[in-house]
Amino acid sequence: MNTVRILPFPAHAVAFAAIAALAALASPAAQARNVRLMESVPDTIRVTRTHDILGNLDLRFGGDSGRGASVVRRDVVVKGVGTTKLDDVGDDDRVRPRDHELCARAFEDAMTQLAFAARNARATAIVGVISNYEGTVFDDPGHFECHVGALKAAVTLRAQLVVGTVAPAVVPVISPPVTVAPPPAPIPVAPAPDYAPPPPAPTFQPLPPAPAPAPN
Repeated sequence: MNTVRILPFPAHAVAFAAIAALAALASPAAQARNVRLMESVPDTIRVTRTHDILGNLDLRFGGDSGRGASVVRRDVVVKGVGTTKLDDVGDDDRVRPRDHELCARAFEDAMTQLAFAARNARATAIVGVISNYEGTVFDDPGHFECHVGALKAAVTLRAQLVVGTVAPAVVPVISPPVTVAPPPAPIPVAPAPDYAPPPPAPTFQPLPPAPAPAPN
């Protein structure tokens, strides 16, 4: 009768198999995260390098901002990605950035791609910018759509590249902050004296004495 020998399974192999199984279970959940955020265009521009990226290019959000402009390249679609890496190479951030920060990184990436496309087309402005995530349009002059997962964020924008003057921006997204002059300094006023001045001298004259009665 043949005896079946059961070989001992190394303990470290058991541990590795358990870790792999947990990773397999956790990975789909992590990849399935897709949070939809509506981010402010002016606020995001203030915290990114968008001003430096655009240079002298005008930027207008909202589909109507391109009305009547001279288009040199139509419906340019870019997808910006913001990851948990601080740079293109190197280690991930020690602490995962907030969703808003990942969206800002993705927005900056999208602006970089649009700026390159505009300069290659010899355009002077990027107008009619709308969100176009997976072909779904979100048109708002003050906000853009961002989708955040476990490790990165994505911003998809569609824009028109034009030359010449463009309509004034509904939302001044790239205008520098207005410097408000400080109020004028108050005119100094002499302090009131600590003592009360003496009363003025009387200006009336006393009545003359009554005449003496005439003798009988």
